[in-house]
Amino acid sequence: MNIKWENEWDKIYRDQGEVQFDILPTAIAATDIFKNNNCKRIMDLGCGTGRHSIYLAQQGFNVYATDISEIGLEVTKSKAEKLNLNNIQFKQHDMRNISFNNNFFDGILCVWTTGHGIFEDSRKSVDEIYRVLKPDGIVIIDYVSIYDEHYGKGQEIEKDTFINNFEGEENIPHHYSTIGELEDLYSNFRQVEIKPIDYYFFDNYNNKHTIKAFVVISIK
Repeated sequence: MNIKWENEWDKIYRDQGEVQFDILPTAIAATDIFKNNNCKRIMDLGCGTGRHSIYLAQQGFNVYATDISEIGLEVTKSKAEKLNLNNIQFKQHDMRNISFNNNFFDGILCVWTTGHGIFEDSRKSVDEIYRVLKPDGIVIIDYVSIYDEHYGKGQEIEKDTFINNFEGEENIPHHYSTIGELEDLYSNFRQVEIKPIDYYFFDNYNNKHTIKAFVVISIK
């Protein structure tokens, strides 16, 4: 599918604004893992409007906030400036083509980002994550599972991938993962741990929703 992802996400942020503010438990746990493993240089991959980039910077990391959306990065940069945070750098790129050198990052955090696209997009992003991580570098990343409430809704365009199944993201395919699939994706990493997680959030109408996902913690 020939989708200009940056245009889609710019439209979403332009139309919906910043809708999620809470720091997700995966990001909090990642902070402890990064600190315990002496990780200094961290990329927030698919940072959106920057809630986790700001949080990581406040925890003392050297943060690289990256996203495909120019608007998302502008919002993140504005928040960092208001907080006088000078330990965040900003970069616009596609997560399937990360514009950093090999072996650059100690750690990568990527939450509520993967699964937007077809399965091959996920494979390309994992290959790029592996490339830019240093040896012994850690990636903490999540994937929506096939047990999520939105699985099976909309039009299936390939196995476990649907379009027009998520309000506000109608033009973006959503892929739902299995543990076996994730084990295959991360087979090049020397250590992989996969844990199920339920995320809870409220929409603009104060309705509670659950996202069923897997968190992958992998060491290169």
